[in-house]
Amino acid sequence: MINTVAPTQGLTWGWGLLGVLTLACQTTLLLVVAPLLSGWIDRLAGRLTGEHRPWPMARWHEIRHQFRRPPLLEPADRAGGFVTRAAFLLAALGAVMVPVFSLCPAGFPAPGLLLVCGMLVLASLLLWVPLVLQPRTVVVPAYMAIVADVFLLPALVPVLVMVGGQDFSEFLVHIRTFSPLQQGAPFVLMGVALFGVAAWRGQQAGQALPCPLSGPDRGLWLWARDCIQLCWVTLAGDVAWPGALALPGDVGVESWLTACLLAIAAWGLKLGLAALLLATTQLVVLPLPRRGRVRLAAVFLLGLLAWQVAYPVLAPIPPTQDKTAQAESQPALYGAEDGATP
Repeated sequence: MINTVAPTQGLTWGWGLLGVLTLACQTTLLLVVAPLLSGWIDRLAGRLTGEHRPWPMARWHEIRHQFRRPPLLEPADRAGGFVTRAAFLLAALGAVMVPVFSLCPAGFPAPGLLLVCGMLVLASLLLWVPLVLQPRTVVVPAYMAIVADVFLLPALVPVLVMVGGQDFSEFLVHIRTFSPLQQGAPFVLMGVALFGVAAWRGQQAGQALPCPLSGPDRGLWLWARDCIQLCWVTLAGDVAWPGALALPGDVGVESWLTACLLAIAAWGLKLGLAALLLATTQLVVLPLPRRGRVRLAAVFLLGLLAWQVAYPVLAPIPPTQDKTAQAESQPALYGAEDGATP
């Protein structure tokens, strides 16, 4: 796979320290904004359906309220709480891996897209475990959601093939200069396929799977679910329009920080559009099994279409040889074999 932007210099201590600070700020930003995005989606869905929904900050108030409540000590709740903590750690790790406003400096270790998607899918699977442990009517929908998440990575195979084995940051640097309406159009389809993962995860208007946990475990469960959704939305936005991401190393620190502020503003615009689209998808009335099949089929077909259209752009250029120089070298070689001087 071709990399149009080669690193001009190795990773220095200064850029390495700035990279670590950037990841810390990015993770904090995602963890803070995740419940707000869920609150805005719920608010917009209520506006579209004509229902009264709470303000976006109510999601944060609910999470804080759950952290102040004492948890239940039943065996199923203990196992669900342990799994929920593991899912929250994976969601926070996914927030570290997904770029928000800046790419990693040249030489900085970056994960691959398969690792990022696998981390988010595993965190989603762990969040359904507390629902499965409860002897209630919510068990059957939880099993269906688990099946849909299990088949999610096979549905994303065309998208993962486009990136190949390189780091995800290098892939974004490669497509960063492409126009979304010209060479970057297939990658917009790729971003739409990733966005379909988050869009069809949401419930329909007025329908939600209740979490059986209580206390801090319930707060972590809600927080982890919001973080996973925000990570998928940010990942789709980065692929569809990576030109807004700041690229460190080529310019000075002041210009890079200015580009980071502009990238944060662009990220806010992406989240606003994503919230409107996710609120609109809640109006689709489909039963849970059919919604899962539509989700997986849409992701697979969009990824396959994006891979077919982008194959000429991603295909490596074969090395060309000068036919004139090759023809001139043939008599010289034959003459050397016969003992004559060229």
